[in-house]
Amino acid sequence: MRLRDRTKFATYKRRGEWAELVFITIVRGLGFNVAKPWGDSAKYDVSVEKNGWFLRVQVKSTESWVGGSDGSYLCQLHGWDNRLYTPREVDYFACYVVPEDTWYIFPVARLLGLRTVGLTPRLKRQKYARYMEAWGLLTRRHVRQGKRTKMPSEKMRFNSMGRLTRRIIERLEGPCY
Repeated sequence: MRLRDRTKFATYKRRGEWAELVFITIVRGLGFNVAKPWGDSAKYDVSVEKNGWFLRVQVKSTESWVGGSDGSYLCQLHGWDNRLYTPREVDYFACYVVPEDTWYIFPVARLLGLRTVGLTPRLKRQKYARYMEAWGLLTRRHVRQGKRTKMPSEKMRFNSMGRLTRRIIERLEGPCY
């Protein structure tokens, strides 16, 4: 399916492949080992490993601005067949808001049953602020308290490689791929 208007990519699939590469670049820079399943039959896009812990990550990306003063972006959480992911298939969603160069790292249980998620990276008091650039969640150094995930301390949090991502985007500013 072709994308409309203000985008750097010819298709959703191309944008998704590019987002996976950006994700892999960032997590490798954070010291993770990365494995990519062969073909398209796995329910997850990337497997990350650090200190013996393996996690299955489904990478999603969006450029779909839904308007409003809060600058909301809509990110689809289902596969090409419209089927929702389950905790038996995926451990985390990594959602990339392309125009804002911002990542959200969600435990799959947090978004269970949702078809889409509205992300508002420009708002200071947003619903999903605790998951924005939450790379520390992938280290498995967080603990469960009831049904909520306790975030690692600021000292344990990682920053995405924003400058690197911006340089990659600048190189893509040319024709559609």
